[in-house]
Amino acid sequence: MKIVMFTPAVQVSAIGRMACLLTAALQAAGHTISIVRAETEQMLHETTHDFGAELVAWTEVARVRGLLAAADLVVHQIGDNYQLHQGCLEWLNEAPGIICLHDYFVGHLFCGWAQHRREEACTILEKWYGPNAAASFFQHPDSESFIEETHRSAPMTEWICAMGSAVITHSSWGIARVMDACPGPVRVVALPYSAPAAPVRHAASRDDMLRVLTVGHVNPNKRVASVIRAIGGSETLRAMTVYRLVGAIAPAVVVALSTLARNSQVNLLISDQVEAPTLIRALDEADVVICLRLPSLEAASASAIEALLYGKPVIVTDTNFYSEIPDDCVIKINPEDEVGALQRALAQLHADPVLRATLGERGQRWAQATFSADKYAAQLVAVGADAARARPVQQAMNALARTLGSWGGSSDMLGGAHTLGPLALFNNSNPD
Repeated sequence: MKIVMFTPAVQVSAIGRMACLLTAALQAAGHTISIVRAETEQMLHETTHDFGAELVAWTEVARVRGLLAAADLVVHQIGDNYQLHQGCLEWLNEAPGIICLHDYFVGHLFCGWAQHRREEACTILEKWYGPNAAASFFQHPDSESFIEETHRSAPMTEWICAMGSAVITHSSWGIARVMDACPGPVRVVALPYSAPAAPVRHAASRDDMLRVLTVGHVNPNKRVASVIRAIGGSETLRAMTVYRLVGAIAPAVVVALSTLARNSQVNLLISDQVEAPTLIRALDEADVVICLRLPSLEAASASAIEALLYGKPVIVTDTNFYSEIPDDCVIKINPEDEVGALQRALAQLHADPVLRATLGERGQRWAQATFSADKYAAQLVAVGADAARARPVQQAMNALARTLGSWGGSSDMLGGAHTLGPLALFNNSNPD
């Protein structure tokens, strides 16, 4: 099978890393893969992951069309970052394909796309979320308030999923919006991920100190301030804990968190964004990895999965994707008692090295069995076959909708038994 995959390819992209693993698995299964880089034009010169496959920029229109003409399957890796996914949006109408949805909230992606399409964007908002949805959507002063006000009322999940012929996503918590919008098959498949240095990692702490780590872009929904308050509220944890942040962080956030840590007498190390070897070393040295999210908007957490694959005890917020992890593989924090629950969990893990080891080993076994690129590749191909079988139904429904519209009728009529009954024959994948 010839597959064309639109994806960010730059090394800073975790989705690009996942797509790289998927590409290798598809190639091992005998498929031919071409990668269309989806980043904005300014990023297309940056270093990429090693895909071991043909790489084409989305702006190379003739080459992309040539690949699409010969393709058996088209795939779009979609996350909530316009800078990384512009190319997907530019080609989705012409080449719908399977959407691999990494975030249930794609409001920032939509805002980026809407910059020069405001009238069309307002029409889309009103279509999915009602006549008042567009009035305040673009009026928020910062990302934090934007997320807070829109992640429930207008997450733009429906907008992106309606453009695909099928959707694969990585957890079930936000699936209802996907199924409402996508015209084709929808499937939940565990995100493929890897821990490159896990087999050779050394033991973590060799003293009584507890080394705690948070990885990824440091923003308010990572709950770093709550971790600092939890550590600072315990005399033992203050004396025996080193808390490290590794990931992009704004200067103002550095000042605010450093001030909070100093006032709380917490030993805080801020490393900003680092190269892969330094990140691996940080994971290697950590005794505990904290992966809190509130609100949690992603379909799966790459940082939590990676920490599990490294065999680390992981603390997560008991919400959405994280709630779907088995209870005996992580420690789950009730968001209603965030600081207190964190403090108790960290104190327990500090006092009990055996618990840390047991939790890490159990989580690692589960993660290794679950987050498999080979399994994801097989499911992707299967969903592609399902989408092909569904295509005649979609085409028939679209034709009926156009006819009804020309008669002044409503598309709601298509949901009736008199329409759906005859179309059921297409559900038989083996008509003979």
